[in-house]
Amino acid sequence: MDETKLTTLILILAPIAFVGFWCATIWIVALASGWRRLAQAYAVPRPIPDSARSGVSGMVGWAGYNHVLRVAHNDRYLYLDVMWIFRVGHSALRIPWSDITIGKETRWLLYDMTRMEVGRPSIARLRLPTDLVASAHASA
Repeated sequence: MDETKLTTLILILAPIAFVGFWCATIWIVALASGWRRLAQAYAVPRPIPDSARSGVSGMVGWAGYNHVLRVAHNDRYLYLDVMWIFRVGHSALRIPWSDITIGKETRWLLYDMTRMEVGRPSIARLRLPTDLVASAHASA
Protein backbone atom coordinates (compact mmCIF):
# COMPACT_ATOMS: atom_id res chain seq x y z
CA MET A 1 0.00 0.00 0.00
CA ASP A 2 1.48 3.32 -0.95
CA GLU A 3 1.79 6.24 1.47
CA THR A 4 -1.11 8.26 -0.02
CA LYS A 5 -3.58 5.41 0.36
CA LEU A 6 -2.39 4.74 3.90
CA THR A 7 -2.81 8.41 4.84
CA THR A 8 -6.30 8.46 3.32
CA LEU A 9 -7.23 5.29 5.18
CA ILE A 10 -6.00 6.72 8.47
CA LEU A 11 -7.89 9.98 7.90
CA ILE A 12 -11.08 8.02 7.31
CA LEU A 13 -10.70 5.43 10.07
CA ALA A 14 -9.34 7.65 12.88
CA PRO A 15 -12.58 9.65 13.38
CA ILE A 16 -14.65 6.46 13.19
CA ALA A 17 -12.42 4.79 15.78
CA PHE A 18 -12.60 7.86 18.03
CA VAL A 19 -16.40 7.99 17.90
CA GLY A 20 -16.61 4.26 18.62
CA PHE A 21 -14.21 4.57 21.55
CA TRP A 22 -16.09 7.62 22.91
CA CYS A 23 -19.47 5.86 22.72
CA ALA A 24 -18.13 2.72 24.37
CA THR A 25 -16.51 4.70 27.17
CA ILE A 26 -19.63 6.77 27.89
CA TRP A 27 -21.83 3.66 27.82
CA ILE A 28 -19.51 1.87 30.27
CA VAL A 29 -19.60 4.87 32.63
CA ALA A 30 -23.43 4.82 32.51
CA LEU A 31 -23.42 1.11 33.29
CA ALA A 32 -20.81 1.15 36.04
CA SER A 33 -22.04 4.32 37.78
CA GLY A 34 -25.59 3.14 38.28
CA TRP A 35 -27.27 5.41 35.72
CA ARG A 36 -28.48 2.37 33.75
CA ARG A 37 -30.03 0.86 36.91
CA LEU A 38 -31.81 4.16 37.51
CA ALA A 39 -32.99 4.18 33.89
CA GLN A 40 -34.57 0.75 34.28
CA ALA A 41 -36.89 2.21 36.91
CA TYR A 42 -37.12 5.92 36.06
CA ALA A 43 -36.41 6.52 32.36
CA VAL A 44 -38.58 9.14 30.70
CA PRO A 45 -38.68 10.39 27.09
CA ARG A 46 -36.72 13.56 26.38
CA PRO A 47 -36.92 16.50 26.76
CA ILE A 48 -37.05 17.12 30.49
CA PRO A 49 -38.84 20.34 31.62
CA ASP A 50 -37.61 23.61 30.16
CA SER A 51 -36.93 24.91 33.66
CA ALA A 52 -33.87 22.62 33.91
CA ARG A 53 -30.60 24.05 35.16
CA SER A 54 -27.75 23.15 32.81
CA GLY A 55 -24.08 22.69 33.61
CA VAL A 56 -24.75 21.20 37.04
CA SER A 57 -22.04 19.06 38.66
CA GLY A 58 -22.92 15.94 40.59
CA MET A 59 -22.23 12.27 41.05
CA VAL A 60 -24.08 9.08 40.27
CA GLY A 61 -22.46 6.25 42.16
CA TRP A 62 -18.71 6.70 41.82
CA ALA A 63 -18.85 8.69 38.57
CA GLY A 64 -18.46 12.46 38.60
CA TYR A 65 -20.62 14.33 36.11
CA ASN A 66 -18.83 17.68 36.21
CA HIS A 67 -20.80 20.50 34.58
CA VAL A 68 -22.69 18.09 32.29
CA LEU A 69 -25.95 17.46 34.16
CA ARG A 70 -29.30 19.06 33.42
CA VAL A 71 -31.51 19.08 36.52
CA ALA A 72 -35.15 20.10 36.90
CA HIS A 73 -37.72 19.53 39.60
CA ASN A 74 -41.31 20.06 40.54
CA ASP A 75 -43.36 19.09 43.59
CA ARG A 76 -43.49 15.42 42.52
CA TYR A 77 -40.28 14.64 40.58
CA LEU A 78 -36.57 15.23 40.25
CA TYR A 79 -35.48 15.17 36.59
CA LEU A 80 -31.92 14.36 35.51
CA ASP A 81 -30.36 14.39 32.06
CA VAL A 82 -26.89 14.89 30.56
CA MET A 83 -25.57 17.11 27.79
CA TRP A 84 -26.14 15.67 24.30
CA ILE A 85 -22.55 14.53 23.80
CA PHE A 86 -22.82 12.22 26.85
CA ARG A 87 -26.21 10.69 26.04
CA VAL A 88 -25.02 7.25 24.91
CA GLY A 89 -26.33 4.92 27.63
CA HIS A 90 -27.83 7.82 29.60
CA SER A 91 -31.60 8.02 29.42
CA ALA A 92 -33.34 11.05 30.86
CA LEU A 93 -34.63 10.28 34.36
CA ARG A 94 -37.77 11.28 36.28
CA ILE A 95 -37.45 10.19 39.89
CA PRO A 96 -40.37 10.62 42.31
CA TRP A 97 -39.41 12.47 45.49
CA SER A 98 -41.09 9.63 47.39
CA ASP A 99 -38.29 7.32 46.13
CA ILE A 100 -35.49 9.64 47.29
CA THR A 101 -33.98 9.59 50.76
CA ILE A 102 -32.05 12.77 51.50
CA GLY A 103 -28.78 12.04 53.29
CA LYS A 104 -26.05 14.14 54.79
CA GLU A 105 -24.31 17.11 53.27
CA THR A 106 -20.71 16.55 52.20
CA ARG A 107 -17.93 18.54 50.62
CA TRP A 108 -16.78 17.24 47.20
CA LEU A 109 -13.85 19.14 45.74
CA LEU A 110 -15.09 22.75 45.83
CA TYR A 111 -18.79 21.90 46.08
CA ASP A 112 -21.23 21.47 48.96
CA MET A 113 -23.14 18.37 47.96
CA THR A 114 -26.09 16.47 49.38
CA ARG A 115 -26.03 12.69 49.27
CA MET A 116 -29.27 10.99 48.26
CA GLU A 117 -30.28 7.35 48.04
CA VAL A 118 -32.67 6.52 45.20
CA GLY A 119 -35.12 3.64 45.27
CA ARG A 120 -36.65 1.50 47.96
CA PRO A 121 -34.47 -0.52 48.42
CA SER A 122 -31.68 1.77 47.23
CA ILE A 123 -30.54 1.17 43.66
CA ALA A 124 -28.17 4.14 43.33
CA ARG A 125 -26.58 7.00 45.23
CA LEU A 126 -26.70 10.57 43.92
CA ARG A 127 -24.80 13.64 45.01
CA LEU A 128 -26.11 16.99 43.85
CA PRO A 129 -25.37 20.58 44.91
CA THR A 130 -26.85 21.30 48.33
CA ASP A 131 -28.50 24.57 47.23
CA LEU A 132 -30.25 22.81 44.35
CA VAL A 133 -31.45 19.93 46.55
CA ALA A 134 -32.67 22.32 49.25
CA SER A 135 -34.71 24.43 46.82
CA ALA A 136 -36.03 21.37 45.00
CA HIS A 137 -36.95 19.49 48.14
CA ALA A 138 -38.66 22.59 49.59
CA SER A 139 -40.99 22.67 46.58
CA ALA A 140 -41.82 18.96 46.96
